[in-house]
Amino acid sequence: MADEGMDSLDDLAVLLGASKTLPVLFVGSGLSRRYLGAPDWDGLVEYAASLTEYPLDFYSSRIPASTGREDRLPQISSQVAEQFHSEWWTSAKYVDAREGNQRPLPGKGDPLKLMLAHHIGEIAILDDVSLAQEREKLARAKVHSIITTNYDELLENAFPDYKVFVGQQDVLFAAPQYVGEIYKIHGSISDSRSMVFTGEDYDEYRRKNPYLIAKIMTLFVEHPVIFMGYSLRDPHILELLATLVSCLSEDQLDTFNKRLIFVGRASKTRVKGLSNSSITVPGYTFGVQEFGIDDFGGVFEVLADLPEHYPVKLLRNLAERVTQMAYSDASSERIHVLPLQEGEDANDVEVVVGVGAFERLGIKGYSAYSRTELFLDMLAGADDHNVEHMRDHLLPHCFRNAKFSPIFYARYLAGIHQVSFEEDRLPTRAQALLSGATSVAPYPGRRPPHWETMGFLELLADYPELAENLAAGCAYSADDVIGLGLYLWPRFVDNRSPTTVLAKAGAKFDRLVYGNDFDGDRENLRKRVREELGQPRY
Repeated sequence: MADEGMDSLDDLAVLLGASKTLPVLFVGSGLSRRYLGAPDWDGLVEYAASLTEYPLDFYSSRIPASTGREDRLPQISSQVAEQFHSEWWTSAKYVDAREGNQRPLPGKGDPLKLMLAHHIGEIAILDDVSLAQEREKLARAKVHSIITTNYDELLENAFPDYKVFVGQQDVLFAAPQYVGEIYKIHGSISDSRSMVFTGEDYDEYRRKNPYLIAKIMTLFVEHPVIFMGYSLRDPHILELLATLVSCLSEDQLDTFNKRLIFVGRASKTRVKGLSNSSITVPGYTFGVQEFGIDDFGGVFEVLADLPEHYPVKLLRNLAERVTQMAYSDASSERIHVLPLQEGEDANDVEVVVGVGAFERLGIKGYSAYSRTELFLDMLAGADDHNVEHMRDHLLPHCFRNAKFSPIFYARYLAGIHQVSFEEDRLPTRAQALLSGATSVAPYPGRRPPHWETMGFLELLADYPELAENLAAGCAYSADDVIGLGLYLWPRFVDNRSPTTVLAKAGAKFDRLVYGNDFDGDRENLRKRVREELGQPRY
């Protein structure tokens, strides 16, 4: 049996090694149950009910029997939270907790989540020698980043050098570098109000989920994803994969399809070693790999032995500092551009870090620059182009066979760089797009009720299959514009021939950010684009 286990681990090592990139860990409650004895979702809801005067069955009986588990548990949690809210503020039993709490609790569910955070935080690591050895091996694993729906701090303790982002808000509005980071997308006991637990919490989470997925899309399309602590039928995973179907192109889905690995205890339904399986969500069936094993330590040893060119901590620190320099003028006098030495080939350089006003494509040249790359620069808010070369060489190339390219972005760059931009000398198609003669409006097709008054994020959440086309005509707040950019980014990456529908959605972003279609503060919007969509990464 030992040889069989070693062979299966070798298969896993070969599978992961073939990707050339470190994997992303996606961790569920199964791992916390294994090492902490922490409750699963059902167990935590049952504990929450025990804090009130009524048993769990009382709350469960008030919900229709036909309600599925993924909806039933949040609804029960909401009822428990409402009942506990009164007890928290009035019962003498919680006077010490009230006096010891230093944070505001404005929501009805906040007192309950505070008590749940205390309960989880008091759970001690299981005293088991073999499990302790597994945890030590986990801490040595080489992983690019970690995503988890768990509230506890097991992963932070195992990877103390990784930066932690708590809740959707942290991921959406902070500045993740997408390497050496832990994303706690359902919140954390470190901030009990961030915990996604009640029905209202889940409604808000689902509303923002497409935005969240778009933000961390790079992780899914560029790395193997190892799911640990989840079953193939876990509702959180099914919901996430269903959202991915609406956000990824067919080519990206095909690539992602080959990189999903579910690791779990070997059982009657999961054979030891690698095996093929599938997960079906509305509109798509994912082919996945399952890996059954008794001792997770073997998996962590495989991860520890994966090759890495540079330590993850170094990459994250470097990325963060480069970003800080790029957005700050405080150190501008200390940054120098070093050109390649004579005879040195740019393709032979292993690592290049570019910061500051190093003219765009000084090596590559605009003759090799594509329309797709211009769209990506527009989405990222890049402002380091040689605008004269863009005007004279790139724009004629982009508009030669296409109606939709980032023309307002080009005019905006000409303005900030004080470069002449005579519209009557532009390509005819560019002039038509600037003047409005070429309409940026959705193509004929299905229209939901009141779609023109819906924000893009609402449209994406409710009608993902229509979002790409209707993006050209729906309503936009600043958050919606950022959401559109995050939606478009992965669809343009590695897409040498974007469809007209996609290009038109890109043209709408161009008009919103760099033209006159946005009614709010356009300068602040462009600042958000630069900060939240980041610098070009192709």
